[in-house]
Amino acid sequence: MSKTGFLDEIFVSYQGEGVFAGVRQVFIRFSLCNLKCSYCDTAAAGEIKGSFKAFGENFSNPVKALEVIKIVKRFKGLVHSVSLTGGEPLVQREFAVLLAAGLKRAGFKVYLETNGTLLQNLKSILPYTDVVAMDIKLPSSSGQKGLWEKHSKFIKAAEKKAFVKLVISEDTKPAEIIRAVKMAKRAIVILQPEYKSSIKKVVKLINSSRVFELGADVRLIPQIHRFIGIK
Repeated sequence: MSKTGFLDEIFVSYQGEGVFAGVRQVFIRFSLCNLKCSYCDTAAAGEIKGSFKAFGENFSNPVKALEVIKIVKRFKGLVHSVSLTGGEPLVQREFAVLLAAGLKRAGFKVYLETNGTLLQNLKSILPYTDVVAMDIKLPSSSGQKGLWEKHSKFIKAAEKKAFVKLVISEDTKPAEIIRAVKMAKRAIVILQPEYKSSIKKVVKLINSSRVFELGADVRLIPQIHRFIGIK
C-alpha cells in the first residue's frame, strides 16, 4: 500500500457546502482528479506539484501519510473534522486509505468529499470515514456524461454515511434534477447553485422542476464561503 501521496494544500477554514456548512475543518486537498467538470473551482489541484503549502510552510511531494497526520494533529479538539477534498481523493486510493485510517486513530472525524464515481476505491476507505459528501454530476451543468450508473452504485454503497450535492446552473435540465433526487431518495440532497450563475435564475429553474414535491429531503444551500469571502 502506497505510504506517500501528492497534495495541493492543507489549511483550516469553514465548510462552505452542504449539510455541514459552517463547521470548522482542516482541509487536506489532494492533487489529481479523474474528471474535468466545466464548473470546477479547484482545477489547479488536478495537476501534480513538486511541493504544497500547509499553514505557511512548504512541504515536498510526494508526502508520507504519517507526516500529514503529524501536521494535522495540532488541531485536535479545535475542529469538527478533517475534510479530504481535491481534486478527487479517491484517485490516490492507497494513500487516502492510510491517511483516513491514521486520522481516525488520532481521534479525528473524517469527512470525504468525492465526485462519486470510483466505487471500489470508496469501499476501501469507507470504514475510516464518518461523512461522505458525494456529488452527482448532472450532464447539462458539469459537462460530464455517462455517469448515472456509477453514481447509482456509489450512493448505494455509501448510503448510511452519505449526503448528495447537485450543482445547479442556468443550463441544468429539470429532468436531470428529478432523476438525481430519485436516485438519492434515501439521502439528504443539497441543491447548490453554481457560483457563476444567477442565483435568482437557478432558484426559478429549481422551482419549475417541482423537485420538492417528490417527498425526498431536498435542501437549497449555496456555497456560503463565497458570500463571506473565505477559502
